[in-house]
Amino acid sequence: MATDTSAEAIAVQVAVMRRLGPEGRLRVAVEMSEVTRQMTIEGMCRRQPGLTEADARKQYVLRLIEASRAR
Repeated sequence: MATDTSAEAIAVQVAVMRRLGPEGRLRVAVEMSEVTRQMTIEGMCRRQPGLTEADARKQYVLRLIEASRAR
């Protein structure tokens, strides 16, 4: 896998994640998912100026459902 992150930086990331433990890693994953969701919805609203946030949320959910069915 190609990466722009140095081996030393990856080692630090792994050490930090190990220290967090399972609950901490889950918390980080949930927070990252929430940030991703927010960024996606904001991006949809910027690309489609007439789109309300509520409609963007609906489109986002529909995309998730479509992606899960495609697996």
